[in-house]
Amino acid sequence: MLVFKNQANYKASLCLTIDVEDWFHILESPAVPSIECWSCLESHIERNVEKLLILLDSFSAKCTLFWLGWLAERHKDLVRKCQTAGHEIACHGYAHVLAHEVGEQAFRKDISRSKAILEDIIGEPVRGFRAPGFSITNDTAWAFDVIRETGYQYDASVFPAHRAHGGIPNAILGPHFVETQNGHLLEIPSSVVKIFGWRTCLFSGGYLRLATRPMIKWGLDRVQAAGQPLVIYVHPREIDPYHPRLPLSLIRRFKSYVRLKSTISKLEWLCRDYQLCSMLEMAENYIKSFYFEARTLPVVNMRGDHRITKAKSVGETITLASNEAFRDRLLQVERAMSTFLGQAIEEHIALEKPRLQTTYH
Repeated sequence: MLVFKNQANYKASLCLTIDVEDWFHILESPAVPSIECWSCLESHIERNVEKLLILLDSFSAKCTLFWLGWLAERHKDLVRKCQTAGHEIACHGYAHVLAHEVGEQAFRKDISRSKAILEDIIGEPVRGFRAPGFSITNDTAWAFDVIRETGYQYDASVFPAHRAHGGIPNAILGPHFVETQNGHLLEIPSSVVKIFGWRTCLFSGGYLRLATRPMIKWGLDRVQAAGQPLVIYVHPREIDPYHPRLPLSLIRRFKSYVRLKSTISKLEWLCRDYQLCSMLEMAENYIKSFYFEARTLPVVNMRGDHRITKAKSVGETITLASNEAFRDRLLQVERAMSTFLGQAIEEHIALEKPRLQTTYH
């Protein structure tokens, strides 16, 4: 891991993300209808997304909507309405597939198809991606190469704890760059806090529904105190307590349907008490804080076996001017950062480069 070191503090951001799925887009259950049946089912997506847009507009809040391509091509006007309202349009794949189930080639085809559909609808590049079910793990880390190769500039697929569909329990907490075969990919993991030594999420999906407001506030304060941006995610079906139910197992019913009535009030509270922004805005602010306030930023090197590991520090500090290998790696990161911020940061890099140092882990 390559870490750029300095002394400045970073003020955490709070970003809201919405995984735009319909009520029947549940993962890993035999009760879930196949994609061939989806178009025959009653859709609740339009009214639920409209309700979310009204809520956000009433508080001048912004968000990132990770759209399923299958839904986007059937609700093009709704996608454009989200864009016109000032929200970021990002990608959640096309057919709601899990990376570890479909494999590399099918995963590449799925996320490329969805990206093309969304870009055709909104007329501009789609920069962010989130895998369904946070299904990228240590065993499917090839997905980072595919995501970057497909043209995405940031990813939000890492759940840095154990979970049913995936998770990378030893992942870095907070934004970091992942070195891939196709360049650097900014990773923005979900937010978690430690409770009795266990990484726990209080801010998203079923976790948000189960947690009380004091618990969420406590966790939010902990994440912000650690200098990490807070990432919240919800699904449109979670603000719709009366949507149709699938005949799931007892555990899955609990996870999918518990306390649905609490979601909208918690979102209203968060919109009222905090400044919510899109993931792209948060990413840009985070990168600016590194260059313009000299903040530490970690970079994960994908090893030959594509596993993310916690490397131990060897205590070696290297001045970039004296080591071309490390200088080249920093330049790659700088190019990745410049894709977010443009010419202004490139000029700043040229001025600041002689003072930068790295610590290699």
